[in-house]
Amino acid sequence: MTSKVRTTRQQGLTLLEMMVVLLIAGMAVALGFQSLGQWRRANAAISGISGAIQQTTLTESWLADSLRGLIPAPEQAFDGEADKLLGVTTLPVQSHQGGATDIEWSIRSEAGLPHLLLKEGADRRLDLPLPGVTRARFAYMDKEGKLHAQWPPKLGLHDHLPAVVLLNQEMDDGSRRVWAATISGSRNPYVNPFEDDYE
Repeated sequence: MTSKVRTTRQQGLTLLEMMVVLLIAGMAVALGFQSLGQWRRANAAISGISGAIQQTTLTESWLADSLRGLIPAPEQAFDGEADKLLGVTTLPVQSHQGGATDIEWSIRSEAGLPHLLLKEGADRRLDLPLPGVTRARFAYMDKEGKLHAQWPPKLGLHDHLPAVVLLNQEMDDGSRRVWAATISGSRNPYVNPFEDDYE
């Protein structure tokens, strides 16, 4: 007859095994928090860059549309300088489109950073910062492709409106960026010789 010997095995973990498990779990949690912190910093940086790019794209689009809609209004001569331009547009940014609206785009400096300031009509204003820009200036191109610092140019006979309005920008990294808006309509007032007959 054989005797069966029962051996009892201990159930559970020893203190040493428990300490090893806790040490590994602690290292995993620490690495997880470190990765989460890096992810949050990277996400904040990407969001900041994305927001600046969206703002810059929107500013460029508004400026181009507003200038593209310039019309040669006889009662309001277009006046363009390096830091400001005045005109009449049919594509205002803040008003209903289609009607003639007086606009003024100007470059202002706040805390050493250039901003575009838009005035439409008598009471509408919009301040648009130019992130990453250290200096900005308007320039005006005639139909022959010559650039002028002001419009109308000092010498010669020129159209009421330039062919293209440019915004030259010097960036803080030393590069340059140019936004250009082509005037889409007529560049001179239309004179109707039979206008008196309609009244």
